[in-house]
Amino acid sequence: MSLVFRTITAGMVGAVFLLTSCRNSTTQQVQQQHGKDTSHVAADTVSPKIDMYSAHIRNNPLDADAYWNRGKLEVLQKNFTRAERDFIETVKIDSTKDKYYNSLADAEFVLGKTRDAKTAFEKCISLNPANTDALLKLGEIYFYVKKYKEAIDLADRALKVNVHLGKAYFMKGMIFLEVHDTAKAMSSLQTAIEQSSSYFDAYIQLGLIYARKRNKLAVDYFNSALNIDPKSIEAYYDKGMFYQDNGDYTNAVSAYGQLLQIDSTYKFALYNMGFINYLDGKDYKKAIYYFSRAFKSDATYTMALYARGSCYEEMGDLNNAYSDFAHAIKQKPDFKEAQESYDEVKAKLKK
Repeated sequence: MSLVFRTITAGMVGAVFLLTSCRNSTTQQVQQQHGKDTSHVAADTVSPKIDMYSAHIRNNPLDADAYWNRGKLEVLQKNFTRAERDFIETVKIDSTKDKYYNSLADAEFVLGKTRDAKTAFEKCISLNPANTDALLKLGEIYFYVKKYKEAIDLADRALKVNVHLGKAYFMKGMIFLEVHDTAKAMSSLQTAIEQSSSYFDAYIQLGLIYARKRNKLAVDYFNSALNIDPKSIEAYYDKGMFYQDNGDYTNAVSAYGQLLQIDSTYKFALYNMGFINYLDGKDYKKAIYYFSRAFKSDATYTMALYARGSCYEEMGDLNNAYSDFAHAIKQKPDFKEAQESYDEVKAKLKK
């Protein structure tokens, strides 16, 4: 049977949010762009400031900066709808400042209003063609809709303003990956690192490229990413997959083990630990242990259920195998391998 099941973080080119680390959500990115990331700060330290601006606005309803500052505080509390309303009021009062449109576009992007965000970024750029932040975010929107030439042009425009922008080189690298120009992708990603030595995502993407080439340099890039974020599940998983794909199960187990110390419920690492025990050591009991943990972590993880049933079958425990295969089919009726295994075990039990 074939049990390897990859998580989406391994080699999914283009799945990364371009302008921030994979570790951060879009929400966190916008929070960081409106001052220090205070997502860890208790709400009651921000709310009084919001109340202060609200009182000020009641007496000064045409103070654009007051709306803007209150909107930034709403972003920190993840109240993006309220933030958007404030930023809309801001640009109604004063439509001459690019920073207002940039903030509005950020909020609209988080709210999934990509068309509105695109319009706001364009207005921002028309007011200040040197606003590299807006240029790159607009480029990201074009990237998502696969308008790669437009995205590249915007990255190049940003680089004309500041040749040292790691984010711009990273964007270009991701676009080149999408169009299967690996050499240019590697060059751009390497330049992103040269311009920003702590560019986590660039290290990850270069590691994945080298991993696909089965080149051991992949490990160096994953380790560099771990130097930036020692608790990165993604980096540990990708490193484990590199070792596993190349038959180095000892180092794969070590990488997955370190990952599981960070998140003991990470189902893909648990699954692959079970797979390695099944394939390499024929230690079916230990494999069942890991497959069970993976299934406990996600009760819809049908592949872990099927794999556990296969281990029971190898051990001659046909009743438990039958139960797992039946459950797998119930969860996923079109699971051909599970149906075949179910039929085989059912026939054996009837003998």
